[in-house]
Amino acid sequence: MNDKAHSKKPDEIPEPENLSVAPSARLPATIPPETLKRFLAVSESLQRYMEQNSRIFKEVIKTSAVHDSILEKINLSASLEASKILDAQIRSLELNKVFQSPALELANTVNLSIGRLFEATDVIRVNELLKQVALPPRIWEEQLQAIAKVVGEFPRYDLALQSHLAEISKLSVLSQATVSRLVWENIGNALDVQSPIRSVLQNSFLDFTQSYSKLFDSWEKQPSFVLLLPPIVSKFPAIEFYNGVDVVDSITIRHHEDIEFQEEKRWIEEEVRKETEDRLEALLVRLNAELIVLLRGARQSLDSANPDHARHFATSLRELFTHVLHTLAPDDKIRAWSTAPEHYGKGRPTRRARLLYICRTLNHEPFSTFIEKDIDAGLEFLQLFQRGTHEVVPKYADIQLRIMLVRMESLLRFMLEIWNTD
Repeated sequence: MNDKAHSKKPDEIPEPENLSVAPSARLPATIPPETLKRFLAVSESLQRYMEQNSRIFKEVIKTSAVHDSILEKINLSASLEASKILDAQIRSLELNKVFQSPALELANTVNLSIGRLFEATDVIRVNELLKQVALPPRIWEEQLQAIAKVVGEFPRYDLALQSHLAEISKLSVLSQATVSRLVWENIGNALDVQSPIRSVLQNSFLDFTQSYSKLFDSWEKQPSFVLLLPPIVSKFPAIEFYNGVDVVDSITIRHHEDIEFQEEKRWIEEEVRKETEDRLEALLVRLNAELIVLLRGARQSLDSANPDHARHFATSLRELFTHVLHTLAPDDKIRAWSTAPEHYGKGRPTRRARLLYICRTLNHEPFSTFIEKDIDAGLEFLQLFQRGTHEVVPKYADIQLRIMLVRMESLLRFMLEIWNTD
């Protein structure tokens, strides 16, 4: 962490009304002044906490690379959550419970990239970026309108971007904190998976994490990409990575449980689940209303007394995924779009070709690669629940199945949101 950031005396901390904190694009239409001051006071408390505990935070930064600029500019709704997450990281550090792994190193790089993206989104730099790109009409309108109701200025793209990045950072920091608690060699041990399967899961998750890191590295180098993408689309990689980490965490036994940290995770999981459920159904109805039957069948199988319900659950989800993918990218559309031999196998379009077709309007290779690795990892872990009669069936806990459901529903929604931007 920058030592200069900790050289300020306590009386130099700005009063709440003077703090330069980006408001959330999800704030209500009107906010009473006293409520806004209370939110800003949370941010001030977080800054004081950072200064008072600078030595520990420097160690946390060194160990897990949570960049200070994420915290200095974190938005109103995310401030308290970030404080709780960092509290948990400090406790882990003090207890020597941060476990190094290839995935943790990559998660570190993402948070560093987000920190540098914050630095690239001050008002002067954002205005320069706006001169270089042609924004699609109305792409940031919802965020800009929400911010205008708070600060009285329109359009404030700098605040819209900072607020957006703060939402992303909340998920990304929590993902990193979760990965720091995973013993890499123990992945899957809650299901007693054998070494060959564990190796497949590790490699799949690591490929997914690498693609996540490379995506944010590309955005750090060219921040204009974040401006050009619809906000829901650019936020989704952080959601997907969080969900992917959550699945890995759910099937791995931890040596140390941090109750407060787990409560914070459950709260965010519930937030993601509720948002995903309703939105996914609406998008499926728009694509093909008959697909709702498959989705509800998968959900209902979780409550079944059938001892084979985990396999039925996984089979229903995989069937739904295949239907959605082939509806979004049908064979005839793929053939009209590309004749490249690498896009076909056994006379049919490959899964990669279908995904590239879905992402074709985004025109950003790291993004296309990320969604490919995201899907590969999602399906690989889903396969754990689909083995059924072919192997000894593990006794899946209800929480593991429900986390996997959120993972797959979110993955489906991700593809549908990209399609919905066309």
